[in-house]
Amino acid sequence: MKISTKGHYAVQSLVDIATQPDKAPVSLGEIALRQELSQNYLEQLFVKLRKANLVKSVRGPGGGYLLAKPATQITIGDIFLAVDESLVLTDCVDEGGGGDIPNCSKANDCKTQTLWAHLGQHFNDILYSTTLTNVMAGDYDFSRARAGAPSAI
Repeated sequence: MKISTKGHYAVQSLVDIATQPDKAPVSLGEIALRQELSQNYLEQLFVKLRKANLVKSVRGPGGGYLLAKPATQITIGDIFLAVDESLVLTDCVDEGGGGDIPNCSKANDCKTQTLWAHLGQHFNDILYSTTLTNVMAGDYDFSRARAGAPSAI
């Protein structure tokens, strides 16, 4: 699985807003400049983030975007969901984990489908338990991760 640009940029942008010391509205131009991102692309993402009630806009001079709720209440999973980031590890396991694929000729005899479903569930557990506050602090407690496992990075 690979996190798309939209998921990456959405998380990066909300962390940018959350880390501003004065908590004043932040313009997309400021975010684009600081994070070296396309402002046009951010505009598309922020329409979705606003519809998902993760950010709110402030119009007028000094306007921009604020988090719609505390950073402790916004998870990475919430952000991915808002921008339509796929949380599916393989084609044979849907986001609900059911994995019912009628076109798969091996659906009834697949030995790995349960593996992918469990990995997907652990991935989702991490995404929905990691908040913007965790990201800002670099505080990642993946207590289920196997000690000594090689890094995916």
